[in-house]
Amino acid sequence: MLATHLRAKVEMSRHRHLADRPVLIVDGDPSTARTLVVDHFPAAVGVREGMTLEEAMSHHTGAVVLDADEPCYRQVFSRMVAALQQVSDRVEAADLGTAYVRLDGLEGLYGSEAGAVSALMSAVPAELSPRAGTADAKFPAFVAARTRRGPGACGVGDDVGAFLAPHSIDLLPVSAAMRGDLHRFGLHTMGAVASVSGHLLSDRFGLEGLRAWSLCNGIDDTPVVPTTCEEPVVERISLPLHSITLEALLMAVETLLLRAFARPEVNGRHAGSAHLLCEAPGWPAWEHSARFKQPVGEWERASELVRHRLEADPPRRPVEDVTLTLSDFTGQSVAQLTLLKDARRDRLGRLVEADRRLRPLMGGGHALYRIAGVAPWHPVPEMRFLQMPIDPSAQDIIRPLLTPRPVDVRENADGEPRSLRAGRCWTEVARIDDRWTFDLWWLPKPVARSYYRVDPGDGQLITLFQDCVESRWYRQSV
Repeated sequence: MLATHLRAKVEMSRHRHLADRPVLIVDGDPSTARTLVVDHFPAAVGVREGMTLEEAMSHHTGAVVLDADEPCYRQVFSRMVAALQQVSDRVEAADLGTAYVRLDGLEGLYGSEAGAVSALMSAVPAELSPRAGTADAKFPAFVAARTRRGPGACGVGDDVGAFLAPHSIDLLPVSAAMRGDLHRFGLHTMGAVASVSGHLLSDRFGLEGLRAWSLCNGIDDTPVVPTTCEEPVVERISLPLHSITLEALLMAVETLLLRAFARPEVNGRHAGSAHLLCEAPGWPAWEHSARFKQPVGEWERASELVRHRLEADPPRRPVEDVTLTLSDFTGQSVAQLTLLKDARRDRLGRLVEADRRLRPLMGGGHALYRIAGVAPWHPVPEMRFLQMPIDPSAQDIIRPLLTPRPVDVRENADGEPRSLRAGRCWTEVARIDDRWTFDLWWLPKPVARSYYRVDPGDGQLITLFQDCVESRWYRQSV
């Protein structure tokens, strides 16, 4: 089973107005500091995956360039594999967009091999244009699916070598360097490679050469290794105001881990890996995976490990939405469990119980919160401290502690506060004790404010500011 050009299909569903345009989907290559084409729309004729952006643009000078959204593509592929697993329990997720399925045994369920293939094809969303190839081995089936024109299924037949012979060596799972050498030797098709002595290829390319010769001759004994069908634990949370500090992200991660390990399905189990997906509108998604050397069954230990990873490699872009996925669960830990009661966990448990008892007295709202100073130095007060309910089962988003409140203000001729409304009455400003301004134009959402600390006549100073972007007045605690 193959969903060809999966990246392109996903982007075409996002940008339908570009369907007939030459569109290049690119990704940076950190090892070479080059931007490479990873996929393209059908109109980008002559473009191949692995081309540099410069090479591709030489074919289509007016091409539209899109940054690859790999986290999104992987999510689509994961859903595709999960759908196939509803048809068969022997599904192997290979490269992005490619999955292998054992058909033997499915004929009895679906009437015939064709019926089984039809069921698999129906499980994949039609917009991905799925293609299927059937053969007695994985590689011929891959080539059959990859070379089919349009959605549908294609069988290889009995003479596998004859089927493979006319197809390009670019389909071989070998290094780009080896493919280049084969082309330079004039071996452009699999039939040409199959006609050469396997010993010659082995002498020149080692095991990779011998493997290529075997595949071109239709010899592939690679088994289908079913992908484990495991339901990961996923938690999501939102940060306020396009947070850009590491401490804000760490607080979000700690909260998500608390929630995840508090879920009933995780009780007594230990996670082998954690995956973070950080997103913000207008910015490319950022993701980070942490694989634990030993399965972790406590959120505190997982938080410590993930914190170390993030401190070493933080996201260098704004973050608004954070998604945590725990996976690779085991039933028990390989580490020795302590018999001593964890004082910190016991204290947290007592606080959570107190919050739940106080909640009816608070009208159903939470009574106890955790406060974290994520950026005490920040000129915007609401970005300095964040609060989150103590109870890990709470689904509230993380909120700023010092959120400003709108207020009606009348200005004098200089644009400064002259009076403000308190209830239904207007109160004259007796004096302005202090004033300051800042303009954070470089933030994802620019912030420009003029602050005034004023005395409304009772001797108690209050802080007002005018939002220079919205031209509105607010009152704020600082």
